[in-house]
Amino acid sequence: MEAVAKLNNYPTSPRKMRLLADLIRGLEVEKALGILQFNPKHPAVPMYKLLKSAINNWEQKNANEKVEDAGLIVKTIMVDGGRVIKRMRPAPQGRGYRVRKRSNHVTIIVDSINNKQIPVKKKITKVEEVAPVTENVVEAAAVTKKSVSKKQTEPKTKTKKEKPATEKKPAAKNIKK
Repeated sequence: MEAVAKLNNYPTSPRKMRLLADLIRGLEVEKALGILQFNPKHPAVPMYKLLKSAINNWEQKNANEKVEDAGLIVKTIMVDGGRVIKRMRPAPQGRGYRVRKRSNHVTIIVDSINNKQIPVKKKITKVEEVAPVTENVVEAAAVTKKSVSKKQTEPKTKTKKEKPATEKKPAAKNIKK
């Protein structure tokens, strides 16, 4: 069973808050709390408290289960734009520049990993990224190696046309005797 926590009108731009939200989306709750706890960005503190609130809401709904055993993950995290406070700042020559003080709304949904519907973010290791080498791949590599070596042995020709150098005539000197 999932649990929801919301934070409304937090005075930070949604763009800055989304950077943190992208870090913890789909992660296990313990890892997400660790990331937020040691993140130097200032919106990390309210995001940490909001995630703790979502965990507590899940505990209230599931009184007979433990958080450690359930394997909670951050199922969904949304950052939407909130109200915008508009101010004026003095500018040169009697003008005024607009200042838009943005805020955002954050919604976090946590759920246990036991539900089969939730995709878990999986980190790919380098061993999984490397494809198995076959004989055809080795032969193709040898052919391309030969073609590269042929290209390197050919002499390079200049493609730019050089302009003929013009000779400068010596300037006439006015000599007074």
